[in-house]
Amino acid sequence: MVGLATVAAWPGIAVLLLHGILGAWLGHEPYVDPVMHFSGGGAAAYFFWRGGLIAARQIGTPTRLGLDLCALGLTCMVAVFWEFAEYFVKVNFGSRMERGLGNSLRDLALGVTGALTYIGVNRLRGRS
Repeated sequence: MVGLATVAAWPGIAVLLLHGILGAWLGHEPYVDPVMHFSGGGAAAYFFWRGGLIAARQIGTPTRLGLDLCALGLTCMVAVFWEFAEYFVKVNFGSRMERGLGNSLRDLALGVTGALTYIGVNRLRGRS
């Protein structure tokens, strides 16, 4: 899986690093956190889309629609579990990163929108 890490994981790693740096420098709200959730959704969709191409060597070649749907579905799953993790840390360790239902739903919507944006742009560019 070295290929997956070097080819597909770099955008997600960049988003996490930027989120930490910009959040510490500028504060997470009202600008950094929304931009990073949107960017994270796009990075996750990229990771899963590229991962589907890499996995094709073992499982067979998926269709573009199959790659798009898997990337979207897996990105949505990651976004939901990310928000679960924020809530778990808040309840068990007193963190303030989870700021309530409205914040969590906004984060989920931005992550899904980022994923849909990546998939849409990818479609328009005609990548294969």
